[in-house]
Amino acid sequence: MKKTVCLLLACIILLMPISSCAQSAEKVSDSFLLMDTLITVTLYATPDTDTAAIFSECRAILEELDALWSRTEEESVTTCFNLAKKGPFAADWKTCDLLERALKISETTGGAFDITVAPIVMLWQRCEEEQRLPTDAEMLLALSQTDRKSLYVLGTNIIKREDGTQIDLGGIGKGEAISYLVTYLESCPIEGALVSFGSNVAVVGNKPDGRNFRVAVKNPIDGNDYAKVLELSAGQVLSVSGDYERYYTIGGEQYHHIIDPATGYPAESGLCSVAVICEDGALADALSTALFVMGETRAREFYASGVYDFEAIFITSDGVVSTTDSLQ
Repeated sequence: MKKTVCLLLACIILLMPISSCAQSAEKVSDSFLLMDTLITVTLYATPDTDTAAIFSECRAILEELDALWSRTEEESVTTCFNLAKKGPFAADWKTCDLLERALKISETTGGAFDITVAPIVMLWQRCEEEQRLPTDAEMLLALSQTDRKSLYVLGTNIIKREDGTQIDLGGIGKGEAISYLVTYLESCPIEGALVSFGSNVAVVGNKPDGRNFRVAVKNPIDGNDYAKVLELSAGQVLSVSGDYERYYTIGGEQYHHIIDPATGYPAESGLCSVAVICEDGALADALSTALFVMGETRAREFYASGVYDFEAIFITSDGVVSTTDSLQ
């Protein structure tokens, strides 16, 4: 990686900041709920900085992106595209840029990450409401509508090849949004900032004492302990995907939300958590999902291929924690 990531032994339940501040700048935080996630922005700024205006702009940026990409918003670009028939669909450049990169990541990961899993996701949501498992016929239909090659981007048009093609940007949208915030905060008169989207964390600048920010990755096996504590350099993003936070609950059983696009069922890869560190929020978000689906062996082979510049932490279902070489 271009910037050093120092790894310290530790463990946790949540991704959370661990930091101190110098007297030259005060620490000010704001939290709000957007993108179905509790978002916290922490600024380190001098007392005369208009932090209220900065927080307001952060909200505005995220509200705009949520209105574009949310699958549950009736008038979002995502919803309108999903309802459209096959053919060209005119969209904004932000959405087209994100889809183009999402499709590239899907291609390079062999489909382990796939934004066209929306029919499968909606099937599981419907089955949870009806308290039953998907039937074989339902799953076969949803799988037939999941195909990353069924759409492509041409300028500011998304070309849908099949009527049944639908997208879900939940596995990449938050990462892209956090990068938009980083870009904005880098232009602000602050000494540093930490942005948390729950399972996605990004840093801007450094702490007032000049040191890197430290963030902790939770240990899903032992909720009272950390898995690792990382020092992140300015501009780096940490994204975590795990099988322990979001579920479909059916008949008293929990089925985690990370779908294997090849089977339509929650991925059974031997992993319970994957953390990815890189300098691109969308890439970190998508890769944490893709590597989880791949399983550790395939994920390490993908890392060794050098297609993308990133580091990763793997936690197996029996609690073994390991990292890619540079983090060691």
